[in-house]
Amino acid sequence: MRPDLNRLSCLTVALIVALSAGEAQAWPNLFKKKNKGPAAIPAGEELRQADMTAGQMLTDARNREAAGHDGAAMKGYETIVAKYPFTSMAQEAQFRIAAALEKNGKYEKAFDAYQDLITRYRQSPQFSEALDRQYNIVATSRTKRTGRTFGIKTKISPDDLIVMLGKIIANAPQGAHAAEAQFEIAQIHEEEDEKDQAIRAFRKVVENYPRSPLAADAQTRIGRTYMAKVEGGERDRSNVAKAREAMQEASVFPTAASDMAGMEGAIDDAAAENAFSTGKFYQKRGNYKGAMIYYADILKNPGSPHYEEVRDRVSDMSAKEPGLLESVKNLAINSRTLAVPATANLKNKGDYFGPPGPVAQLANAGRPAMRGDFVPNTPLEPGDLPATPGTPDNSLLDPSALPPPDTNVPSPPVAPEPPALEAPAPPPGVPVEEKPAVPVEQPKN
Repeated sequence: MRPDLNRLSCLTVALIVALSAGEAQAWPNLFKKKNKGPAAIPAGEELRQADMTAGQMLTDARNREAAGHDGAAMKGYETIVAKYPFTSMAQEAQFRIAAALEKNGKYEKAFDAYQDLITRYRQSPQFSEALDRQYNIVATSRTKRTGRTFGIKTKISPDDLIVMLGKIIANAPQGAHAAEAQFEIAQIHEEEDEKDQAIRAFRKVVENYPRSPLAADAQTRIGRTYMAKVEGGERDRSNVAKAREAMQEASVFPTAASDMAGMEGAIDDAAAENAFSTGKFYQKRGNYKGAMIYYADILKNPGSPHYEEVRDRVSDMSAKEPGLLESVKNLAINSRTLAVPATANLKNKGDYFGPPGPVAQLANAGRPAMRGDFVPNTPLEPGDLPATPGTPDNSLLDPSALPPPDTNVPSPPVAPEPPALEAPAPPPGVPVEEKPAVPVEQPKN
């Protein structure tokens, strides 16, 4: 190898090593643009001349835009913003740039242009309208294809939409669209099946905007999302408790009462289904105590689904593993109650006519009931009771014990006998039948 080439190679290697070791900081970067910093704001006559120049340029740009020369108008607006950012014309020029981008369907660039206006000119008259336009862009992008990838029109990605909605909230945390933007963030997480992120986002709506009409819906969505986690097979029992807690918290919102109706029963059914499947999972693997922990939730509610089957499963496991029932705390069943068949659900039978009547009284309650002791449940009249409780009344057995009769009591009046009735006279011309006289027997001397 030639000596000059060898020397050049060594110098090249040394330079590379020096750059990698950090010695290149001493070398000036000839290709880096210098940061001039913010332009100085003129004053006096210079400021007045700048306002006049920017005003004339804004008028020319508007005229070009009205004539359909959008490219020339855009250049005029951009020149105003770049050369005269301290003038009031720059605020309107920045708004016209964003509006033109939105008009041409360049929604992401339009959103960023509105963001530049909000960031640089917070006192601009177009501040509120810029916020409205930003939210409309996101709302449109949620349902339509508004972006472009390699020239193909596509939807804006969910992650980018969440970033855009976060900027809307940061621009005006208590603005008109803050609660809506936060709710949209939660819905995007929900659509992407990101349940935990959705719950946190919905909770921010409730905590940060409790007076918003969306707060009640957000609280309801929290309970439903926890319930969806249970139905999805997540075996964390705290999800059921959190779903019930969210349901109770939603009851403070008047508009959420109808949304929460029936949700308590759905939560109980989902919890029972989840507990049953999880219990079977542990029972199949021989972990009877783990199965009992989940079966215990079903045994606490005799009317819950799978109750009868769980009783049979518990009976089978307890026969294989003595002392299993005693190993689970606060279990709603023991070996004695397990041996008794479960109460039949009479309401599901066609001949059910309501609960049974009152229990009949038995005579001689102090001794065991006999077959002939049934007496009707009829209350006694007050006159049938003895005068002194515990003392028999012997007045009916001993007539001498009765008080003497009262002689001064007047006798009851005697009704007079009715007069004898005479036979009516026969009508004229009718012969009267004479009856033979009955001889009267004379007494013998």
